[in-house]
Amino acid sequence: MLRELIIEYGLPLVFANVLLECLGLPLPALPTLVLTGAIAVTASLGKSGLTAMFPASAFAPLVAIVVVASTAALLGDTLWFWLGRRYGSRVLGVLCKLSISRDTCVNRSLDFFGRFGVRILAVSKFIPGLSTLAIPVAGATGVGFGTFLFCDALGAVLWSGLGVTFGAMFADLVDKALALLDWLGRGVLAIAVVVLALYLGARWWRRVTLLRRLRMARIEVAELRALLASEPRPLVIDVRRGERRAMDPYAIPGALLLDHGGIAAQLAGIERDLKIVTYCDCPNEVSAALAAKDLIAHGFDDVAPLFGGLEAWRAAGHAVEPIALEGTMPNALHAAKAPSV
Repeated sequence: MLRELIIEYGLPLVFANVLLECLGLPLPALPTLVLTGAIAVTASLGKSGLTAMFPASAFAPLVAIVVVASTAALLGDTLWFWLGRRYGSRVLGVLCKLSISRDTCVNRSLDFFGRFGVRILAVSKFIPGLSTLAIPVAGATGVGFGTFLFCDALGAVLWSGLGVTFGAMFADLVDKALALLDWLGRGVLAIAVVVLALYLGARWWRRVTLLRRLRMARIEVAELRALLASEPRPLVIDVRRGERRAMDPYAIPGALLLDHGGIAAQLAGIERDLKIVTYCDCPNEVSAALAAKDLIAHGFDDVAPLFGGLEAWRAAGHAVEPIALEGTMPNALHAAKAPSV
């Protein structure tokens, strides 16, 4: 069926498929690129197809496919970049709600982005799920539009070019695969449904296992507010990643900003019986719960994540304060290290 669609519609189908995938729809475009490359190189589109448009060169149809696919990818990606620039972390929140790995989807993208910066866009389309999240992250963290455009265009050309080249180089193999699919008929749909069900089941089980491992008592916003108004005050720790703080540069007043990894080592000298509250802005307080588990494992007796995180604190109408540069909010840590009297 896909072969017939490509023969009939050619470049418009490639453009639409790539654009819709880049906008976030579950319509993989790589198979279309591979198949289009195979059909173009075997000149099976006839007078109404790609080869008839470029009779002078056997490579021109392949170049045309790459140009059309890259253009579509840039259009879709630019929209996500603008949304990230305009709405910041709210865009990531919406995307995570649509993800089957909503508890870890942003953290995974931030890991890549924090490690490689905007350069990750050059290869993000080869990593399932990363491109859709990495692009709004780039917009939300203030990456320049020219830098984004260069890296994303490079990634789009590499991605579409490799797909089309693979189809052209292995046109005979692609044709045999299509013949096998035709022979299987409706059985292909059944196989696809089973594979999809197994994939979704595995992802669901990973999520259930993670949440079960992080099951622990949370502290409510009202309770934290009361504790902050009493003595001794708890130590409140912001465990968001640097990229998330850059997108939303505000924190609970007096909170200590720490790197998300190795938190216990950063609290050397803190009394182990001090009340500690960790918070983040991720679904199910995953980062805050992971930090709390790490602190408990290192001997801290009274640690709890904040239920709902920073979003719940804001929703309750409590004040937040602007974040200074990393490492410039030491007052809470100094107060926690001071001996009690």
